[in-house]
Amino acid sequence: MTSFWVELLGASIYLLKGRYTTRVIEMGEGEPLLLVHGTGGHAENYICNIAPFAKHYRVIAIDLLWHGRSQTTGFHPEIIPTLVDQLRDVLDTLKIERAHLEGQSLGGWVALRFALQYPQRLSKLIIVTAMGYRPDAGTVAGYVEPNPIALRESTLAVLRDPSYANVKGRVERIVSNPALVSEESIRVRHAFYNVPALNAVQRELTLSYMGGAEPQRHVVTDAVARQITTPTLVYWGDKNFMPPPVGKRLAEVMPNAKFFSAPNTGHWAQFENFEIHNREVLSFLKGDYR
Repeated sequence: MTSFWVELLGASIYLLKGRYTTRVIEMGEGEPLLLVHGTGGHAENYICNIAPFAKHYRVIAIDLLWHGRSQTTGFHPEIIPTLVDQLRDVLDTLKIERAHLEGQSLGGWVALRFALQYPQRLSKLIIVTAMGYRPDAGTVAGYVEPNPIALRESTLAVLRDPSYANVKGRVERIVSNPALVSEESIRVRHAFYNVPALNAVQRELTLSYMGGAEPQRHVVTDAVARQITTPTLVYWGDKNFMPPPVGKRLAEVMPNAKFFSAPNTGHWAQFENFEIHNREVLSFLKGDYR
């Protein structure tokens, strides 16, 4: 994998001051494409996608609130509404009326809720291994909803002792092939987790996000998904801990969605086998998707 510095040559990295303080990596020109990472992550989660997408679009990759170098203050245990509002703030502050939006994991949950609340602000939507979706009981054969407590405890253990080895293990758990994770990717996450204010708010977020009652008020049920009419690509990994039939079900209940499952790909599906991801997303955005 190429160095982050090489991949981001020509990008602008800045703090956007709106109602919130949001760290942004921006690159390219054209229609805006907003990229939103998962829990515990940061804008560099899209390191394999920013430059390729920037050949065609104005790419805006952000650090969510309470992540990366965005503000660590103002935490709210419901999580999702504030993050939805942050996306609106980014678009408003940059004076963008409409954008394409891609969200992965937690970012996918936020993107789904944003599409429900602000459909007029979106052109197309890409949902990657989203959290926060709950299919109706019995609609996905053999599916058992994951117990978040074990994941919560393993995540908290890394935050309590954010050593290089522990962070490495945390990152490697979200891919199918750990050999694909570069040392630089681990070192960036390691540096973030060792910032005291960020580490503290990440612990709060983990306790609420993984097993807390407040975010569950904003779960995307089948009834909610049916209301999201934005043209959507639901992109999954065949080795994701939530299996492909879950993503397929989400695409089936959304009125205007297509589904793709990438082979030999885990939860970090925009990173692992990124060539496939970039090809499928660009094809979808350009309107020549099968």
